[in-house]
Amino acid sequence: MRRRKPSPGEPNTRDQILDAAQQIAATHGAGHVTLDAVARESGLSKGGVLYHFPNKDALINGMLERLIERNAAAREALEASLTDKPHSVLRAMMHARDPAHRSLDPDVAMAVLAAAAEKPQLLDPMRAHIRQLYERIVAQNGDGDLDLALLLWATADGLLFQDLLALSPLDPDHRQRLDRRLLALTEELLT
Repeated sequence: MRRRKPSPGEPNTRDQILDAAQQIAATHGAGHVTLDAVARESGLSKGGVLYHFPNKDALINGMLERLIERNAAAREALEASLTDKPHSVLRAMMHARDPAHRSLDPDVAMAVLAAAAEKPQLLDPMRAHIRQLYERIVAQNGDGDLDLALLLWATADGLLFQDLLALSPLDPDHRQRLDRRLLALTEELLT
């Protein structure tokens, strides 16, 4: 029997499974993301889930890869609009942190981080992605102040991780002011 292709806008089975895993992480916490729970939430059989994700590690890896892809797509779209400016990769990364462009789902990030606490190798795709971004920032830096560019990036990531881990003491307005200030500093210092 041939599988029916999803209609445009309709999630495919893989996305349906990943959406279910995200929903479980958001509703019940990352520790409750199991293959059985995902099968129930997605309305698929466990065999259907196992066809796409043979184990929980593969499911977590799928969640992480989709997270990377979605964030990369947002950043790349912004980067394309900044090709006439120096440091377009770093500038796009900073602009992508604006709530209007942010596609980072904190529930997915928390599920991935919780799983990675048990198996750090699950973060290998993220390590590779970050290494690639680093190499692109270095390549675009030329004779500029690479340390400054990396400090701006680290600051933005630090604020993001505080938010993801619900550690930030900042109220939303203050956080937005810091994001705007960091973006302004990036524009000012990386000319």
